[in-house]
Amino acid sequence: MRNIMILSTLALCVLSACSTSKQTKSLIQDCPEEKIVNKMPMVQTEGKSDKPNSYFIYKGERREIAEFDEQWLKENCDIKETEVH
Repeated sequence: MRNIMILSTLALCVLSACSTSKQTKSLIQDCPEEKIVNKMPMVQTEGKSDKPNSYFIYKGERREIAEFDEQWLKENCDIKETEVH
């Protein structure tokens, strides 16, 4: 009986260590100040990855759209959209 308790405790510790070692990227669930949509003409350079045409201003800094929980934003935020030409 004692061995079962020790093995159970050990298994629990191993499972907890595994679950805490996984680094899951948490998305931002907060409303940004505004969304910038860049409508300026751009030269496409072959072989180079260009920056996305849209991004958020969050706490005064540029943040990429992929950093945010888009479903949460749709449900909770009214984001001002600014187009730059």
